[in-house]
Amino acid sequence: MKHDMNRLSLAVRLALTVGALAVAGTLQAQDAANAGAQPSGTQQSDTQQSATQAPSQSKAKTLQGMVVTGSLIRRVDAETSSPVVTIDRSNIDNSGKPTLGDVLQQLPSISGNATNTQNNSNGGGGASPLLEGGDGAARVSLRGLGETRTLVLIDGQRMANQDINMIPQNMIERVDVLAEGASTVYGSDAIGGVVNFILRKDYKGAEFSLNDGISSHGDGQRRGFNFTVGDSGEKGNIVAGLNYNKYDSVLATKRSFSAHQLYLSSGVVTAAGSGTIPTGRIQVPSSIANQYGCALKPNGTAYLTLQQGNGSALGDYRCYGGAGDTYNYNAYNYIQTEQERTDGFVLGNYQLSDNLKFFADMFYNRTVSSGQDAPAPTGVGDGWHVLSSNPINPFGVTFSANGIPGDPNSGYAFNTRLTGLGTRLHTFTTTNAQVMTGLRGNFGQSSWTWDAIIDYGHHNRIQRDYNEVNIAAFQAAIDSGVNVFNQADPSVTAALKSGVDTPVYTMTNSMRQLQLDASGDLWSLPAGTMQLSVGGLYRKQTMNYDVTSDAILDIATGNCQILQEACGSPGRGSYNVKELFAETLIPLLSNVPWAYSLNLDLGIRSSDYSTTGTTTNKKIAVEWRPIADLLVRGTVSQVFRAPNLDELYDGYTIGGPVLSDPCINLTSGQLAQHANACQYVPPGWGGNPIAQVTSYYSGAVPTGSSLKPEHGKSVDIGFVYSPSALPGLSSSLDFWHIYLTDMLTPITAQTVANSCFANNGSPYCSYIHRYDNTSKLAGAVFYINTPVVNLGNLSTTGVDFTVGYQIPHFNLGSVNPGNFKVGLNTSYTSTYKNDATPGQPGAQTINYAGTYTQQFGNIARWRGTATLNWNMGHWSAQWQTRYIHRLTDLNADFTTGANAPMGGAVYHSIQLGYAVPAIHTRFDIGVDNLNNKIPPLVYQNGANYNVDTATYDTLGRYYWARATVKF
Repeated sequence: MKHDMNRLSLAVRLALTVGALAVAGTLQAQDAANAGAQPSGTQQSDTQQSATQAPSQSKAKTLQGMVVTGSLIRRVDAETSSPVVTIDRSNIDNSGKPTLGDVLQQLPSISGNATNTQNNSNGGGGASPLLEGGDGAARVSLRGLGETRTLVLIDGQRMANQDINMIPQNMIERVDVLAEGASTVYGSDAIGGVVNFILRKDYKGAEFSLNDGISSHGDGQRRGFNFTVGDSGEKGNIVAGLNYNKYDSVLATKRSFSAHQLYLSSGVVTAAGSGTIPTGRIQVPSSIANQYGCALKPNGTAYLTLQQGNGSALGDYRCYGGAGDTYNYNAYNYIQTEQERTDGFVLGNYQLSDNLKFFADMFYNRTVSSGQDAPAPTGVGDGWHVLSSNPINPFGVTFSANGIPGDPNSGYAFNTRLTGLGTRLHTFTTTNAQVMTGLRGNFGQSSWTWDAIIDYGHHNRIQRDYNEVNIAAFQAAIDSGVNVFNQADPSVTAALKSGVDTPVYTMTNSMRQLQLDASGDLWSLPAGTMQLSVGGLYRKQTMNYDVTSDAILDIATGNCQILQEACGSPGRGSYNVKELFAETLIPLLSNVPWAYSLNLDLGIRSSDYSTTGTTTNKKIAVEWRPIADLLVRGTVSQVFRAPNLDELYDGYTIGGPVLSDPCINLTSGQLAQHANACQYVPPGWGGNPIAQVTSYYSGAVPTGSSLKPEHGKSVDIGFVYSPSALPGLSSSLDFWHIYLTDMLTPITAQTVANSCFANNGSPYCSYIHRYDNTSKLAGAVFYINTPVVNLGNLSTTGVDFTVGYQIPHFNLGSVNPGNFKVGLNTSYTSTYKNDATPGQPGAQTINYAGTYTQQFGNIARWRGTATLNWNMGHWSAQWQTRYIHRLTDLNADFTTGANAPMGGAVYHSIQLGYAVPAIHTRFDIGVDNLNNKIPPLVYQNGANYNVDTATYDTLGRYYWARATVKF
């Protein structure tokens, strides 16, 4: 990776300048070491302890080290080369959020696309993209790199399911967020960084908390409780708890910005919707269309829709009116999904002897949730037809997906909306269980310690789709005379309701891991003691995705027994990985001029995957204190991500991308030059019947392909300044750069077509399937395979800045104003460059920093949070503001492809608490989105709300209250 030394020099000078300005006048957050915890409501680096409290070498020997997030070495000092941001219990409590996902997804380092609890339509990250959403999951996307490139840990151990909402809040002591590549420490997936949940230990007592909340619109109620009990003794500790919360659903029509789907076309915003409507969108030949005066399409046909009557006569129809005739499917979607979540946990440890400890951490989660979609849209492409001879058909042509042998007037399109069947409901029952247990010990009286850890996780999700149309029953109804042209007829609804299915999709994942590691001192050097940590692990992960027979996709026809949109395929597979890893900390200098301390941290990990072979990755990190108050840190590490089970073994599911076919209007000579891309295409071919073609998404294995890991580098250069002259003051500045090659991504249909057209020998040519010469559609795309492949490069750079101050106590005359803490956490994304098809003709690098796209989500350049905390006696309060900078919605205009501006967003929240010692109770109230900020609009974005729900609040001003009793 190339580095611009002029920019680096400028960055260093900027860092020192900002540090000086911070000392001169910027308010800064709490010194973690001074207070023993982070400021309430702030998110601050756990490396930001005062330099005056950095332990001496002699003192370090008397203290027990701990493993800090981002390192395998047991350290006494929390300030390391890793820029870790910490959210402690007070941060979580003051937020008033009932789930951890709601808390974490507001961090400035988190951006891009991520599954969000409130989203009805982004699915649950499972084996198939057919999922309609609503499973209540929440995941994290650090640096905008996506949830698959962010690793989630519990006490440094990998989670089987990365849904952070499954973790009970009351079992968490704090959350460490490391937003830099950490593959040498934690292995695959830690490209954007890691989120490490640190569990409560040595808890004694009991606590019961009850919470409730509702929006200012009087909807979106959430309520719940949690109970925690624990006890400690000389030999050990046990903590157990129960957590329950429930969310009510909120329809999109309850907010003005999401009441209708908005489309931007030729600079004009229109409230529109789906072209599949209850009165039908019916294709007819010119001989019929001319009777109505309809404008003809280039192929000589036009579209009609039912205007009056029962549809049995031609006079009942009129020309289809385009945008004016569209269907508002937003009226049925949720901007907050209905969900009910129950969690339980037991955490325990027991000292078996002076040198041996047993521990076991267990937790279980069950979530019942649901998403909802509009009544089913269907068309002849789903596998049904209406013959010209059918008495209900007044047009004299056959409506079918393709031509029917012996029927020259067949192959006309017909789409309708089955409103009589009601909404399509998608329910999810999700269970998660994880057990982490093992032994920890010492090697005699030496400094060496060891761990033997078993980590087992199991995840099961059952999705049921209600009111899915059974095609055979639907066809039988049509053949028996049910008038499919008139959806308003109650007899039609009654006939259709007798032929619906409830397909079931079951996802099961499991993880089994055994890890052995040891850490200790090697030998003494003049600057201190050299330390080493070594270890190895074995992990096996399995996936099994089952689909009931009525929903299994037949790739030869593109159909299943129900509507195409609900067709899926089973997928199952497993892999195992064996890893060896080591890390050493080498003190180079100590207590010499311009080197209060200088440490070198080296790490290496070798990973052998049964699916992709062996990869070895290394890191080098430097920790330099030129003076006691200033830490200069830098890390360069190699990162990688092995293909996950979904990317390898997902079965086929249907997509409908828009394709600009490169084989249009070519001569026979030109077609011969592109034989593989344009197979069966006749000279002068006019193109596919519609721009939207059929694609089959899948993992690599079903298409006979193989995958390799994606690789890259992560660079972080940072500064931590904690002036001893101002105790409680600390700031940090970090410059980061992450670069990836061979990205694992589903290839697009357009990329497949363009690649094969440019190169007849392209491996992607086999993904194109066209109708052959025996079909009326000869040359048209039948389907294109779009599996996961290794393709693309990505490079992102930016700067993080945090500053915090625990203001010394002061009096205003005889008045005690209380204690104050302030904090600021910001992240700036300078570049986010992607080359989707490196090395291919026409490839280009696009900088997505400051943009919103469906592919990468929200990459706002600036994000930040600022917090003010106050306490006095039994009272406490917090004010917090969150900022997302304005950005550009790329190619937002449906017609012209022009960009559209998206405004910035500032959210304010407040919290007030009062403790009543006489009854051991604390009361808290709060308001989120105090200014009732409406989210910036996004057009035809596929999320059905006109907003980016992974980033912005959709409910508006929200009131909450909580009462907590301690026993």
